[in-house]
Amino acid sequence: MSENTTHDVEWLIPDPAVPIRQGDILIRRQLGSDHVQEICIVITADCDISKGKFGRQLACLRIIRLQEYISTIWASKKLEKARKDETEKARSQVAKWHTKLLGSESKLTLDGSTSWIRREDPATLSEVLNVPDEDRKKFTTAIKSFRDALIAFEGAVNKGSLTQLVHFRAAIRSLEIEQVYRETLLQAQKESLPEDTFLLPGLPQVEDAPSIVLLREVVGIPYETVHVRATDARSDDSFLRVGRLQPMFKYAISQAFGALYARIGLSRDYEARYKNAIDTISTLSWE
Repeated sequence: MSENTTHDVEWLIPDPAVPIRQGDILIRRQLGSDHVQEICIVITADCDISKGKFGRQLACLRIIRLQEYISTIWASKKLEKARKDETEKARSQVAKWHTKLLGSESKLTLDGSTSWIRREDPATLSEVLNVPDEDRKKFTTAIKSFRDALIAFEGAVNKGSLTQLVHFRAAIRSLEIEQVYRETLLQAQKESLPEDTFLLPGLPQVEDAPSIVLLREVVGIPYETVHVRATDARSDDSFLRVGRLQPMFKYAISQAFGALYARIGLSRDYEARYKNAIDTISTLSWE
């Protein structure tokens, strides 16, 4: 019997008589609706499945929509970096004038300087630190931007990482939200996806939208909850096979998954020395 009744570039739809295998795409829907609660792809090897050597659970990789990936995982990482960088800049500004005021090196920490900035408005802080008149405008502008960014971030705390990121960036740069939103999405568009992800332009029997396979997020799916016919998936815990990746893409994901976990973790000291070695390229002389 033929395996597929229909197909796309990346996937095919197996006949119900074909057993579950690696590369099968599973979805879990809310009972009584078309709302998809979970999507994953079977990563357990075919030989282990056929011989029943996988215990009670199939190893699967989580799949989320590209839009969800950008608005949560990607945005969360960018937000964390933005907050860390801007907090250090603000601490550096405050510590600079605090050092001059004390006549010795300031011991202000990140938390300490942030708390100080929250308590005092920029003008008052500049007076307390005795910032010279010629430097006061630059100092108060920088501190106000950071303070506004903290307030904007906290005001969007229940609106998701992407919204928080955009509000934080907009406040730091004193720009309109819409402009920063477009710039942020353009940045996400231009950046390459990290090595722990795999993009699928579409999925079978699911809203036609690009999706991301999360190679680090392995989940166990009880074998008895996986079904190949929609009429058998009769509970909220049921997973329905909606398709199977074509061999090329199944093996590509399997290879990417294996390569990710086979990497050797090198020390931070080596990575620092590696960076220093690369940096010396700019100082090389040519004859």
